[in-house]
Amino acid sequence: VQSEQGVEHKILNNLKENYTFKVSDKTDSTYIFKFHFNQFKLKTTSNKFGVLVDVDTNKTANEDDPEGKMFGGLTNSELQIVMSNTGEIINVFGAEDMISNMISLTGVQDEFTKQLMIESMKSEFGNESLSKSFEQLTHIYPKQKVNIGDTWTNEYTGDIKAKNTWKLKKITDSIVLNAESTLSMSIEDEYNNMLLKGKQNIVVIADKKTGFINKMTVNAEANNISNVNEPQHNPTSITSTTTYKIK
Repeated sequence: VQSEQGVEHKILNNLKENYTFKVSDKTDSTYIFKFHFNQFKLKTTSNKFGVLVDVDTNKTANEDDPEGKMFGGLTNSELQIVMSNTGEIINVFGAEDMISNMISLTGVQDEFTKQLMIESMKSEFGNESLSKSFEQLTHIYPKQKVNIGDTWTNEYTGDIKAKNTWKLKKITDSIVLNAESTLSMSIEDEYNNMLLKGKQNIVVIADKKTGFINKMTVNAEANNISNVNEPQHNPTSITSTTTYKIK
């Protein structure tokens, strides 16, 4: 939500992703996964401008919908992920080929335009950005042994930075963790240049045998920081709820 001269502009993002992780190899210190997007569905609506984005890779994109065609490329690619035993993502391979595939499906022929699109896509689907995104699902455990009630800390980096304090709540048939986090995120584009800060709460239910999550729920709130040097400062707030489930 952004307020401008007392008028609220609300943007709602509904995102659904369905993907498959498959363990393809294991060493003494790492797991190697094959990763595949099964579905990418995003609908963005605005109370001022209506529907801004409406993509669902489960539906065939119209001929006049280059955006829909582009995201269809997600489901035609496979990535390889290398993860440490403690959940840090060491590397992601295949993202550049995936992005090239996505761009080729748009039908754009001009090489300069293609390169601009590729650079733009790297911010969300490049090797580094995907590494940081996946790590928020996997980097949840301490490096040392802990008991029920103990806490530990870690950090997530990327466009959204989080300092997390984790706690082992209980161990029954599952492992139950929760985390309280402080957030900071920057939004920089042709319309905005702002820093938002806030908090989030994470609840994890994980498989006792494998350690992989069965369900993770993340609730976050953030607001932009006022800057006296910006007389046109518009109050902005972001609220999100994200749920990950293993099927």
